Amino acid sequence: MTTRDAAVARYYVVLLARSQRWLPPVLFYAIALAIDSAAGDSAADAFAYSAAFLLPVSAWLTRAMLTTEPAEAAAITATVTGPVRARLAALSAATGYGLLCALVGAIVAGATGALPGGSATLLTGLSTELVCVLLGTAAGALSAPPLVPAAGWGVLLAGLLALGLLVARFSPAAMGIRALTTANGAAPHYPLAALPSALVVVAVAWSISTAAAIRRQ
Repeated sequence: MTTRDAAVARYYVVLLARSQRWLPPVLFYAIALAIDSAAGDSAADAFAYSAAFLLPVSAWLTRAMLTTEPAEAAAITATVTGPVRARLAALSAATGYGLLCALVGAIVAGATGALPGGSATLLTGLSTELVCVLLGTAAGALSAPPLVPAAGWGVLLAGLLALGLLVARFSPAAMGIRALTTANGAAPHYPLAALPSALVVVAVAWSISTAAAIRRQ
């Protein structure tokens, strides 16, 4: 990422922060973590729970990021920086918000007490959180304008995509969560294909979203 790209990404980070549209998904995630921490789950289950909620939260944050900028300002940003740079910077900024949530979730999961499986559980938990954040940005990118301009349909699609990525048997998110929840106190076996598969899904989703943004210009 060049200095110019980093500057555009910072612009989107500040834009979403000032709009306060990040507040509902972050509060939703915080409440979910608070409920789970009170239940006294194991660290592996806490990581699985955190990752499962990170996917819809990241989708929510991504759609919020891509709809925060007014149309006139978005046109200016795309003209000055280029539509590809602008869209990728916004998606990168949304990913950053999701990763911050993942960091909080990892801290809460690590604070639950014993860590059965040791470093293997920690690595699987962090990797699964990362995968869920990335897949969440994919869901958010595909449900945001210009692909889905209507807010109601966009929110519905984001929710359905997030749910599908969580429950589909061969979804990278489902594979990681399943590895954590079936460990039963032993070291979980993280599926090595999960992260590369997630990166492919994200690359395709981001490319579709960026191509739509280019056609709109």
